[in-house]
Amino acid sequence: MDILQAVLSALILGFLYYRMVKRETPSPISWLQALTPVGLGMVSLPVSFYAFIGVSMVINSLGISAGGAHPFVRSLLFAFMMAGCPEELTKLLFMLVAIFLFRKKIRNVYEYILIGAAIGIGFTLPEEFVYGGESSAFWIRMLTLAGHMIYGIFMAKHLGLAKYNRLNNKPRFLQYVLAILVPVFLHTLYDACTSNNLMMLDENTAIQDAGIIIGLAGTAIHIIGQFVVLYILKKNTEKYCNMALLEQSAENETVQTTDPKNS
Repeated sequence: MDILQAVLSALILGFLYYRMVKRETPSPISWLQALTPVGLGMVSLPVSFYAFIGVSMVINSLGISAGGAHPFVRSLLFAFMMAGCPEELTKLLFMLVAIFLFRKKIRNVYEYILIGAAIGIGFTLPEEFVYGGESSAFWIRMLTLAGHMIYGIFMAKHLGLAKYNRLNNKPRFLQYVLAILVPVFLHTLYDACTSNNLMMLDENTAIQDAGIIIGLAGTAIHIIGQFVVLYILKKNTEKYCNMALLEQSAENETVQTTDPKNS
């Protein structure tokens, strides 16, 4: 089952990513630029285990504990420590590596988004092989497959907007903050509602029932949210493609905007 799940994951995510790459205007990136971040994303999974150890040590050294708090509060802390923080920070690290490798080739904000999607896909593929052995969770994992891809898109989009703002002398600090906080928050909240939902293990039946409802709601919102994000991204592809990031391209864009002949 784990091999089947990994193969299906590769086919589904590969199709979505292929459509994204081909949608870029006026021309798509090279396949080397498209696939290298996928490989980096695959490497990021085992590295995230070490990040988890580091985050756990920091939290413990600070004396942060949710003991005695409501089960959902404990679920949030557990999800943050287990996945939300270490996995997203690790993906950010490898995303920055990809951006550095292709710094002279990345033409626009959309290509940042492609890197984010690719890192998320690369992270997902080995994760599905490692965690995809339970047949009971097969369809849930298939329906929520694009989670890491979506988190990567959010992260990379804000990094790209920060670069775009820098080139155009606009404020960029908020974009850097959002690049980290948005994926960490979404990932932590989703895991707190589902895989790390301690409410479902509580001895109180009422809390268990509430945990199940939260889990179902979180899964449904996640499934629908994936399609909404991808649809919105498709509608805004041209806008992000027109946001030039190469120094010369950005200068030309500014000149064309301010040239009286273009008024």
